[in-house]
Amino acid sequence: MSSRGYSVVSLALIGAYLTLPAGLRPVPFLLVTFAAIPAVVRGLRRGKREARLPWWLLLTAVGVLDAGNVAWVRSAYLVPDVSGDDSYSAVLYGLGYLVLLGGAVAVVLRRGRGDLGGVIDAAITSLALGGVLWEVVFLPFHEAAGLPPVEQIFLFVNVFVMMGILGALLRVALVSPEPLPAVWLFAAGLATCMVANVVLVATTDLVTHLFPDWANVPFLLSYVCIGCAALHPSAERITEPGPVPRDDLTTGRLWFLGLMLALVPVVGGGRVILGLPADGVLIAVGSATLVPLVMLRVARLASQRRSAERELLRLATADPLTGLPNRAACRQRVTDDLAAGPGVAVIFCDLDGFKPVNDRLGHAAGDELLIAVAARLRGCLRETDLVSRFGGDEFVIVCRDDDPHRAVQAVCDRVGAMVREPIPVGGEQVRVGVSAGAAVAGADATTDDLISQADLAMYRAKKSKAVGALSLAMA
Repeated sequence: MSSRGYSVVSLALIGAYLTLPAGLRPVPFLLVTFAAIPAVVRGLRRGKREARLPWWLLLTAVGVLDAGNVAWVRSAYLVPDVSGDDSYSAVLYGLGYLVLLGGAVAVVLRRGRGDLGGVIDAAITSLALGGVLWEVVFLPFHEAAGLPPVEQIFLFVNVFVMMGILGALLRVALVSPEPLPAVWLFAAGLATCMVANVVLVATTDLVTHLFPDWANVPFLLSYVCIGCAALHPSAERITEPGPVPRDDLTTGRLWFLGLMLALVPVVGGGRVILGLPADGVLIAVGSATLVPLVMLRVARLASQRRSAERELLRLATADPLTGLPNRAACRQRVTDDLAAGPGVAVIFCDLDGFKPVNDRLGHAAGDELLIAVAARLRGCLRETDLVSRFGGDEFVIVCRDDDPHRAVQAVCDRVGAMVREPIPVGGEQVRVGVSAGAAVAGADATTDDLISQADLAMYRAKKSKAVGALSLAMA
């Protein structure tokens, strides 16, 4: 059945639930709630094997909630005088909601992993609003009705956590570049469940703890939303990683998060000042939940800033094609080595035969050749040496050694062995040569002098160059 057909049949059953005599209402009630099970099973079977955890959690949640529904129907319609069934159903509802929230968390973690900052912001906001909702709506009802502690605990956890996950789901749906009705329907199911709890509080008699049958309609609608989400074609994509939107924690957003962080304590403290009941547990749990989330958010932004600074530094000092240090990084390395003392040598390398390859096979093949040569040059060096792309087909190697002449010869021997090997480029095996000029720093050498001497030596070597070999000249 399609999601549209499922929704039509379910809404018809809800209409029957409202119009049938009280003795027959359990039938459409259970049909609506149990119909969500095969719908979720279909979503589970369509999902990718490695991404089925949210569906398994959702299926478990619906099963546990339906067990609670059976217990509630028995106590409300079939055996009204049986004691204990209300508490039993409350426990099952609480467990079912927790597993349902686990399924929602799994969806958020998979779909929203690229937008963790935005998801945290949405969760913080919703958690704060959920705390206020508990303090203003649910707590006064519990105080007046004297509900059992087990029901209070489960409802407190459900309200607080459900609001946080609802906000995260809405964030996931809002930033998606493609329509994802399944996520919206899933979020609608949680939102409708929250509305149902509010309606239940507003309509329950404080003495008898009874409520009108129509108050169950929002609960039934939440099952319909979850079933439609599982049957919708977009359900296959809700566990795929989502986009990575720009994460910018502006001053305004930071102030807003601070306001959300203070909302629960301010509302709770205000109620105490006014002589109204306040939940100290909520204030403690709310602060213990919200403060780490805000700290995580700020720490994440700080980490992203450091990463961005490192990336900017890398881009400023690295050649974008080969990944080698660029001219500026090379000059800085020479300057630093000269300042550290004697023993510095510079080898200026120029490729021979690069232009014919570039002209014959194209610029893409030329880039491929430069990348391959850069990788091989890097492999010719010690860890303490540096090879940079100085520009075009020119590479500069910087060595530091107690015997710089010996280091130059050793490096050039390895470069000579490298150039004798053909390089696969553009579907062909090509050969290039290397003209190299080396200069060893004297006592008063400067960076410009040392590089210029190596450059001049390279041009002397190039005059006697044959492609596919290495020629070396010393300054």
